[in-house]
Amino acid sequence: MVVRRINGDPMYFECHARAVMTMTYRFTRGNQIVRFIFVTLISVVLVACDVSRDNDIPPANTTGNDNNDNNTNVAVVLSGSISIAPGSAIDSDVNDPNSPYRANNSLAEAQTITNPATLGGYVNLSGFGRAGRSFAAGDADDYYIAQLFANQSITVTVADFDPAANRVALFLLDENGDVVLHTNADSQTDVINVNADGIYYLKVSALSGASRYVLTLGLSGQQQSASGAAISVDQEFVPGEVIVEYKSGDNASRPQTATGASAITAASLLGLEYKAGHVSRNLLLKLGSGNNLNNAFSAMGIQRSIKTADSKEQLKLDTIEIVKALRKRPDIVSARLNYIRKPFLIPNDEYYNYQWHYPQIDLPQAWDVTTGSNNVVVAVIDTGVLTNHPDLQGQLAPGYDFIRDPDNAGDGDGIDNDPFDVGDDTNGNSSFHGTHVSGTIAAASNNSNGVAGVAWEARVMPLRALGRFGGTDYDIEQAVRFAAQLPNDSGTVPARKADVINLSLGGPTNSITPPEAFRLAREAGVIVVAAAGNETSSGLNYPASLDGVVSVSAVTIRNSLAPYSNFGNTIDIAAPGGSSTDVNGDGYTDGVLSTVGSDANGSIQLGFAFYQGTSMASPHIAGVAALMKSVNSSLTPGEYDQLLVNGELTDDLGALGRDNQFGHGLVNAYKAVIAARNLVEAPAEPRPPFAEVQPAALNFGAIDVSMELNIVNAGDGDLQVLQINSDSNGWLSVTGISVDANGIGRYVVQVNRQTLPAVTQTYSATITITTSVNVINVPVLMQVFVEDIADNAGFHYALLKDSVSQIIVQKVAAQLIDGEYQFTFRNVGAGSYIISAGADSDNDGRICEVAEACGAYLMPSYIVPIVIDGNSENRSGINFETSFNNVINADNTIQLPMIKLNQPLF
Repeated sequence: MVVRRINGDPMYFECHARAVMTMTYRFTRGNQIVRFIFVTLISVVLVACDVSRDNDIPPANTTGNDNNDNNTNVAVVLSGSISIAPGSAIDSDVNDPNSPYRANNSLAEAQTITNPATLGGYVNLSGFGRAGRSFAAGDADDYYIAQLFANQSITVTVADFDPAANRVALFLLDENGDVVLHTNADSQTDVINVNADGIYYLKVSALSGASRYVLTLGLSGQQQSASGAAISVDQEFVPGEVIVEYKSGDNASRPQTATGASAITAASLLGLEYKAGHVSRNLLLKLGSGNNLNNAFSAMGIQRSIKTADSKEQLKLDTIEIVKALRKRPDIVSARLNYIRKPFLIPNDEYYNYQWHYPQIDLPQAWDVTTGSNNVVVAVIDTGVLTNHPDLQGQLAPGYDFIRDPDNAGDGDGIDNDPFDVGDDTNGNSSFHGTHVSGTIAAASNNSNGVAGVAWEARVMPLRALGRFGGTDYDIEQAVRFAAQLPNDSGTVPARKADVINLSLGGPTNSITPPEAFRLAREAGVIVVAAAGNETSSGLNYPASLDGVVSVSAVTIRNSLAPYSNFGNTIDIAAPGGSSTDVNGDGYTDGVLSTVGSDANGSIQLGFAFYQGTSMASPHIAGVAALMKSVNSSLTPGEYDQLLVNGELTDDLGALGRDNQFGHGLVNAYKAVIAARNLVEAPAEPRPPFAEVQPAALNFGAIDVSMELNIVNAGDGDLQVLQINSDSNGWLSVTGISVDANGIGRYVVQVNRQTLPAVTQTYSATITITTSVNVINVPVLMQVFVEDIADNAGFHYALLKDSVSQIIVQKVAAQLIDGEYQFTFRNVGAGSYIISAGADSDNDGRICEVAEACGAYLMPSYIVPIVIDGNSENRSGINFETSFNNVINADNTIQLPMIKLNQPLF
């Protein structure tokens, strides 16, 4: 922690980069001490960080400006290295003329990529995009070759997608170059699912304009398209049938009766057959066969690009093509497949498969009991909320804005009844932290869209207390009072008090005695939950360390304490907070996926992002508490505490019993719900035993040799593990390391590359776990490298910026040496600096945009300025990581980074 004094008061320079793990510092505003209190950690990526105010990107041999006018009497050298996130790759012919070049414009020139991988690229038609290497001649097609496996998903995200100007399509080709599957380039994010093992070519093509893109090869993700209801041949639907709704004003084409001539005529105009429907409802139409099907394709301008010998598979493919074509017609409101629905134990939200953190805490089992109650309210004291986010519609109770300082609020006034989050950064890099927290608690779920919330039938009361400069204790405590229906500065109270309060915020304290607001809220029956903090410290943290507040530490996908998480004797419970790994090989970092927004392009756009931090762990606990209140409305904070101490809410982690890392253990949502219900009802009948495995997939990459697998009984009663084997032919082994008599517990999975041929190759295997009640298959990926196919995130520019003015002081070309970037800044004068680095694939003079890799100092993934004064010496070892900012969006117009970083304020 770097400290300096302003007017005698210490200023802590841990970052106001709120989308990163922002720790705590203070500054003086008149006589007011303002405390910065975010506790979020996100994999570092700078959004649209300006490389140069004159857009002058240095050539590869430029060492930057060696003169710093801050203090000519001080001249030190700052140097370090930038590691590359595993699986990173770069298009070999991007538009940046400084980037190494190799054409990949044809099958013969196809660029080899590993699997899994996250690749950043750029394509453009001649004369489109920014001036650069490919502007004049164009770079319409990028070809890649990779070893893929059945059930993998290949995702392309088009950073600059515009249906009228910039369209990019993804093609999957077999070894002969024949098209197997393709996207229609009608949405920003599209997915192709691989049906069989094999060597494939991937072609990314600019159909119009120019754009950066991210290509993600994932092991287990089943992400769907973000363009309305996603459609895939792998889904269950009635082949040959489509459900269509016409616009009400199109009387000439809209059917007038259930069986009248106009219904048949309207269908025939499309080359389809009328099957069922009514003017006041949707129509069920049917594809014909033979010439009739050809007529439908002709009537809608479809050229069949995919053919298969399997007639049923072909009919499904043809049905999908018809639906996509119908969706583009101006007289059609909607067109969809006639899906076959079955009972679900998990929500059907399109990105749920990336929410690995929910099965980790047995949420699907809890949802069999309750998904929450509309009468249960969770107050989120944070940055406010994006009330217009589609996944929060109908999920919000009336809230309030308690930011007293208009400058801090940024909305033109002081406290008011509007908790809308206007953003916490004037440079367009706002975190929308409260929206992410709110989505984890109660995002609308099981609606085929977006993500799922922990207690999706509960409601969130958004209380805005954190603004551009963070928030003050006073404002936060006014929000606590409001949530508990206690007298407060708003002069009003909510019609219904909150059942739970979540505080994903914090800062150092020297006391565990709760202020009056917290004490009275607990006495009013409110369960108060807070993030433990991200300083990797055992020090006391406000408000998590206060008596009566549930303090939450964070775990990774591996059930280990997250590298940033606080610990100590005030930790009560642990929950998923995420990390920057990709253990399950889905192509995305193992963060917590939830709702967010982006104001990088001026107006606020809505989407979803992976964040990391105890800020993300805390809302899991608040959401589970809401589920508990849904089955036991009289549950008190004291009863909650007793259940926690008794071990009825958690699965033990770490040392036996309570410990200083995980408290009483990792929250188990099902156990918690049952424990709460058993206080007011007779115990329910035992559930059938059922085995589950965590993680659901394993990605060893090219380096890891061992990983853990945890087999649990997600039901009740006896369950035995009968057999564990794999189809790896000997390169993979599974050994129990902490297993009970029934085989339930922790196993280590090891790979031995020495037994394999000395050939660069990706290996796939399946671990099959046979139990007395069910069989589980765990997919595994592992790579062997004997040639130099090192991770590469593209040509990187390193920037040294003044942390106060944000002016770039030096810019240098980072050198890629042995799989790491090396950088050096010379003659650095006195001052406070931020170091970042990133690629500029489209050559627009800005690094770190969507689909461009980026990183910033410090470790593990949060920014701390480097202060140079007259006593400073040369400093090396300034090391950090760079990675790509993948995208998941709510609609076709969004350009929202999955990972983003705010500019510091000072």
